[in-house]
Amino acid sequence: MKPVKLFFGSLLAISILSGCAVTSQQARPGTDAAPPQLSAGPVLPDVELTPELLNDLFVAEIALQRAQYPIAVEYYARLARQTQDPRLVERATRVAVFAREYPVAMELGKLLIKLDPSNVGAGQILTALLLKAGDYDAALESLEQVVKQSVEGEKPRYLMMMRLLGREQDKDGALSVMQRFVDRHPDDNSGLFAYAQLALRAGKLEKAERAVDDLLQKKPDWSQAVILRTRIMQASNRELAALEYLGQVVGRNGKDTALRIAYGRMLVDIGRPEEALTHFRKVLKVEPENNDILFAAGLVALRIDQVDEARGYFLNLNDRAVRLDETGYYLGRIEEIKENYSRAIRWYGTVGRGENYLSAQIRSALLYAREGDVDAARAHLQAAQARSPGQQLRLYLAEGEILRDVGHFEEAMTVYDHALKESPNNSELLYARAMVAEKLGRIDWLERDLLSVLEREPDHVDALNSLGYTLADRTNRLEEAYGYVKRALELKPESFYIMDSMGWVLYRQGKLDEALTYLRKAMQVNPDSEVAAHLGEVLWVKGDKDAARDIWHRALELSPESSALLDTIKRLAQ
Repeated sequence: MKPVKLFFGSLLAISILSGCAVTSQQARPGTDAAPPQLSAGPVLPDVELTPELLNDLFVAEIALQRAQYPIAVEYYARLARQTQDPRLVERATRVAVFAREYPVAMELGKLLIKLDPSNVGAGQILTALLLKAGDYDAALESLEQVVKQSVEGEKPRYLMMMRLLGREQDKDGALSVMQRFVDRHPDDNSGLFAYAQLALRAGKLEKAERAVDDLLQKKPDWSQAVILRTRIMQASNRELAALEYLGQVVGRNGKDTALRIAYGRMLVDIGRPEEALTHFRKVLKVEPENNDILFAAGLVALRIDQVDEARGYFLNLNDRAVRLDETGYYLGRIEEIKENYSRAIRWYGTVGRGENYLSAQIRSALLYAREGDVDAARAHLQAAQARSPGQQLRLYLAEGEILRDVGHFEEAMTVYDHALKESPNNSELLYARAMVAEKLGRIDWLERDLLSVLEREPDHVDALNSLGYTLADRTNRLEEAYGYVKRALELKPESFYIMDSMGWVLYRQGKLDEALTYLRKAMQVNPDSEVAAHLGEVLWVKGDKDAARDIWHRALELSPESSALLDTIKRLAQ
């Protein structure tokens, strides 16, 4: 898949520049074709597609596909400056933003606005960059221009402003810019709504509530404002009051689907999903064809294990060709719960796009592997369309996990090695490869990868715990092991598996009574088979063999195929 994606990505960039040479030319004499009409968009330059330009395009695309972002930014920025083509400038700007090369992105964003003043997307990027740079005055003026260019109507405008400012880490700065916008436009309901949202996000709950109350004075039944008010009340720990308030509004506006869905979701949020499902059932008796309520009811029913009822809702929607990708995914999940794996795979196969697409492909692969067809599982993952580096990472991790679970450790190592060439120093990949190295007995490789993780993320709990446990279990470097596990336990004191690691380190140090304290506590939190194996071993070594046998016997009833248990019993008790 990788060469094909690279080829078409390059063709896309080439088509931009090859289009420049054509669109700026007049029709040839003797033809009936009219010259291109460019008044509706930016003026496109006449750029000759030279070998040097073509080479730069390929270098930029290859670097982007290989996650070599500094190189991609350098070449795309050079192309943008050289060609002055707004389409290529926009692509270069977005690549620079993605690579977090913000000064370059700012330069290119300003160039794009100059070349294409009506480009709303460019205005949004520039506004976000100015906010990120702390230039609030310029960010406000840029926001003004974006709003003027945006779609008329309150919903698109407030959504646009929220997407634009809501993702910024500088929450106070974003709120300040929005406050100044509202001061300039006191009658702009979209701006006031966006301000209330941003205030909620920044934790300024009193400001958020005052703003949304002002808005509801003007528009008492605006459902999105009502829902926002309930969210603010929830954030203020007034959940029951929020539920009562929303219930009253639903009573007045009984046909407002958004409010009824919000009421059901709030019941779920406060831990009353059964009441939420009852609520949705009542609504469906009045409006059995309401697709949004059907979908919400299906989600709640699935959450509380009313699997057959959920299946009915999702099948109903699927038969109507409504939300096909979403219903296909959840019907696949239901068949998987019922252990109808072939049916689950068929349903997952209907998910062609959307946020569940990749999860559906990964779940299908896991089911192929569960059925014993590892080759089909790998082929399925390799055929899946990754639409971002993050999605490709998920596919690599899933393939490695499948191979590890079936004991194909060398092949799993190959997958992780390949993935790390594309995403060097990725902590998830390094950690996964370290776990495979442990299975191969290569403690030196495990230590190399886990230390690499900890060099960049000193408080990576899993890396600390795994390195400490492995050093205690496989080496005599017990003081080092203790230090790593101690730090992991400080970061996550209620974790049963870290308690287990600490118990094992103390056991290896000969501190049996202290080890028992941690292992018994871990066992109380989660009667895991490996914890049982360790607890039984310490009891056995202390001479309490009856207690050890009792622990092992009870654990085997729950996990009869646990290799940790069986190996421990074989080593000590036979």
